[in-house]
Amino acid sequence: MVAPVSADSYWQKVSWNSPDGVILVGEYHRASRASANTWVLLHGLGSSKGEWEDFAQKLTDKGGGAFLYDARGHNESNHLANGQPISYKDWLRPGPGTPWDGMPADLASAVQMLHKRFHVSEKKIAVGGASLGANVALVYASEHPRVPALVLLSAGVEYAGINIVQPWLHMASRPVFAAASPQDPEAYQTLQFLLQQRPKIPGRVAEGQGAQHGVNMFKNPEFTKKLLSWMKEVE
Repeated sequence: MVAPVSADSYWQKVSWNSPDGVILVGEYHRASRASANTWVLLHGLGSSKGEWEDFAQKLTDKGGGAFLYDARGHNESNHLANGQPISYKDWLRPGPGTPWDGMPADLASAVQMLHKRFHVSEKKIAVGGASLGANVALVYASEHPRVPALVLLSAGVEYAGINIVQPWLHMASRPVFAAASPQDPEAYQTLQFLLQQRPKIPGRVAEGQGAQHGVNMFKNPEFTKKLLSWMKEVE
C-alpha cells in the first residue's frame, strides 16, 4: 500500500512484500526531470534507510529520483506478512538459504514495485549502496542488464555471506562509481581488487578521507559533489 502523505511531505512512505513474505518499508521521491534516473540506495548492516536521506535529498533537489528502504530485519522492515517479527540480529549464519541471501531478491522486488506502482521505467532505475548495501546492489546489477548505472561505497569481497567476486566479473559493462577510504582496509583492498579484475570498467573511482566507511564519506562536501555530478553525467 502507499501511505497517504501531506502536500508538504518530502518523502512518500511505501510498503510492499518481498518474494518470501517480508514486509519491506521505504520512502520515495519522484524524479522531476524526465531524463533523470531514479536511484535505489541501500544502507549498510545494522543501519537504516535514514543514513541516505541527506544525500538523497541533495540528489532529488537536482531533479533526480530516489528510493530508500530498510533492509529485511532492519528498522521498519521487521515483520513477515503473517505478523512474525524478524531481526537481523537473530541471523547468526550467513550464506545460501539464509535470510541474508534474500536481499538481492528484495532489491529486485523494489524495482518491480517502482515500475508497477509509480510507472518508473526499469531502464531508468539505477542502484547503489553502502557497505553491505553495495554488495547487494552489485549482485542485483550483475543479474539485471537493464540497470543503467551502479554506485558502490565501501563494498567488501564478502559481507554477510554476499560475495561479489563472480557478480563483478560477470556484470555487463555499465557505468560504475566505486569508492573507499585508504584507512578502511577491507573496503580499500576490495576496491583495488575490483580494479585489478576489470581495469577498463567505465566509470569513476574515488577515495574517502581517512577511515570513513560508506555514507560517512559524505562528510566531505567535495566527495558528495563528485558523486552528484557523476550521477547527472550517466543519465
